[in-house]
Amino acid sequence: MIASTSGLQYNTKIERFDLNGFSLELEMLADIDETIDQLFDLYQAQGETELFEEMCPYFGTLWPAGRVLADFLAASPEPQERRILELGCGLALPSLYLARLGRIVHATDVHPDVPTFLERNRARNKVDGPTFTTLDWRTVQSGAHLWDLVLASDVLYDKTQPPSLLNFLTRNLAPGGRMLLADPGRTYVQGFFHDAAQHGFSVKTHGSFGVLIGELKRDVVS
Repeated sequence: MIASTSGLQYNTKIERFDLNGFSLELEMLADIDETIDQLFDLYQAQGETELFEEMCPYFGTLWPAGRVLADFLAASPEPQERRILELGCGLALPSLYLARLGRIVHATDVHPDVPTFLERNRARNKVDGPTFTTLDWRTVQSGAHLWDLVLASDVLYDKTQPPSLLNFLTRNLAPGGRMLLADPGRTYVQGFFHDAAQHGFSVKTHGSFGVLIGELKRDVVS
């Protein structure tokens, strides 16, 4: 069990994932639906249901898009980019895989319990990375770094997010950089790809197990 910042005790389980000859184990919520119900009951009893949406532990399970993105990375040539960022990392399987390869990766999320799970999973798998910073990509403008490779999975689930993500990439993706975005076919992803192309990004898509992976590249301006 893991103590959450809300006061709820998370029941967890361990699952193993094989990626291109590497085995990674993730500690995750034993039952995401049960945990969400327990958290709602906790906040309802405290009269703080307005906190439920912010603290809902969607991060605590490996959603299909995150697994497919990790598989895609494992099946592709090792990324050569130096500055790698994962947005909305959750359990951060793609970042953990790249860290296992020895790459320096920076994982980000907004939920306050993500770093606890990440620290435990780094220790479990005996990897030093990824590093972690709390970051809300929906509100950040220009950061201190331009990133060569940005990873994200299942982050476009309301109408405000596609323009926010495009704004983030425009300001924070290095010239010549790329993004890998895995999406389970939500309503907004095709519109996002269209708008990205209108803003000068090349877009190539790959499909795998019901998940769409978009590869966006930013041209180098001469």
